[in-house]
Amino acid sequence: MEKKRRRRIRKGRVALLLLFLAAVITVIYYIIVALVAFFSWLSADEPVQEEKPTLHVTPEMLACDERMQHRLDSLMHKPLRLDTNKIAVSVFDATTQRYVYRYHDTESFIPASCMKISTAIAALKTLGMNHQYREHILAMGEMKRDTLVGNLLLMADDDPLMESFDPLIKKMQSRGIRHVRGNVYITLAREDTLRPHPTAKAWDIPYNRTPLLLRGKRYVDRTFRASLRMNGVTVRNDKTVNARRSKGRFGGGKYHYVATSSHLLRDVITPMLIHSSNIKADAVFYHLDWKQGLMPNRRMNWDAKHYAETFWREKTQVLDSVSTRLVFHDGSGLSPENRLSASVLVDMLRYAYGDKQLKDFFIDEALASTVGGERRGSLLTRMSHPDYKGRLFCKTGTMTTYGASSLCGYLLAADDHWYIFSIINVDSPVAESRLFQDRICKMMMKE
Repeated sequence: MEKKRRRRIRKGRVALLLLFLAAVITVIYYIIVALVAFFSWLSADEPVQEEKPTLHVTPEMLACDERMQHRLDSLMHKPLRLDTNKIAVSVFDATTQRYVYRYHDTESFIPASCMKISTAIAALKTLGMNHQYREHILAMGEMKRDTLVGNLLLMADDDPLMESFDPLIKKMQSRGIRHVRGNVYITLAREDTLRPHPTAKAWDIPYNRTPLLLRGKRYVDRTFRASLRMNGVTVRNDKTVNARRSKGRFGGGKYHYVATSSHLLRDVITPMLIHSSNIKADAVFYHLDWKQGLMPNRRMNWDAKHYAETFWREKTQVLDSVSTRLVFHDGSGLSPENRLSASVLVDMLRYAYGDKQLKDFFIDEALASTVGGERRGSLLTRMSHPDYKGRLFCKTGTMTTYGASSLCGYLLAADDHWYIFSIINVDSPVAESRLFQDRICKMMMKE
C-alpha cells in the first residue's frame, strides 16, 4: 500500500511538473508573439525602403549632364517670343541624382493642372495603391418569403466612378429581397455637392457632369429610391417596423451586408492624370480630407487646411513647413490662386520616383505619354514623331485666361538618362508656351 501511495505521489508530481512546463512554454510563446507584433508595428510606421545599389557616377555620365546643361542654357539665351522672366524650368537627372538645369525654378507660379500631380502622389502614398472606394447595401430585420420586414441602409464613399445603383440592387435581389416593409436610410462619406473652389469659375465643374455620389445627399436619396422602383423592389415605409429596436441610429438593430461594390483609387487616378479630369482630381482631394478626419460635417470647408498640403509640408521634406508662397486651394489646379514652383514639382516627382510602386504606376499606367493610343491623353498630337515614342511620361496644364501653361514629368533622354523635369509659363500665349515646352523636351530626347 505504501509503495502504491508513493507511486501515486510521484505520478502526481510528474503531472504537476508537466503542467508547469506547459504553462511556462505557453507564456513564453505568447511573449514571443507579442514581441514580434510589437516590432512589426514599429517597423510599419516607417516603410521598409528597398536597398538601392550604390550609385557609381562615371565621368562620362557627368559629361552627359554638362552637355545637357549647355544645350538648355543656350536655348534659354536665344531670342524667344516669350518673356523669359515668366518662365520657370527645372531639370533633375534621376540617373546621376544631380540637378542639371534651373531657371527661375524657385518662383511661385500658377501650376494649372500640374497641381494634380501633388494630389495623386499624396493620395496614393497616404491611402495606399490598393485603396478602394466602397458602396454597401445592408439589411436589418427578418425575411418573410421575398419581403424584408425591416430596414435597408445604403452606405457609400464619395466614389467618382459610381454611375448607377442598378448593379448593387441586382446583387441585393440575388439574396432574395424583392420587397421591403420598413424604412430606407442613407449615410454618405460626403453630403454636399462637389463644387470648384470659390476662386475658380463656377462652371468649371458642371453639375450635370458631377458623379452620382458627389451630387449631395438629397439627390442620392431620390436616385436610390428610384433605382429600387425601376428594378422592381417595392418599398412600403412603415415606421412601426422594429419599433422596439429603433432607438439607435438608422433604426437601431443589427445590420448585415447584402450587396457590395467597389472601385480602386488607382482607377480614378489614371484618367484623372491622363485626361486631366478636374472632377476626379477634386473628388480625390476631398476624399483624402475625409479619410484623414478633416471633414467632420461631411461637407467641404473652404477655410480649412487640406491634407494634401499637410502631407507635403509635414510628412515629407519637399515643402517648407511655413512658406506662404505655395498655395493649395484645390486638387485639380482650377483655382488661379494655387501656387507651386517648378523645383517643387520636380521634388514631388522625385519623391514618387524613389518609391518603386509609385514610379512604375506613373510611368506604366497613369501619366500621359508618347507611347500612343489612349495614353496620349492631354498630350493630344504634341511630340508625335516616332523618335519620341515611349520616352515621355508627363502631366500637362493649361489655364488660358491667365496665360498659364505647364508641363512636368519623366523623360528618357538620348543619353539613356532618366530626367525629371518641370516647365511653367505664365502671362504668355498658351500656344507659344506649348511650343517652347515641346522644344525643350525634343532637345532632351534628340541626339
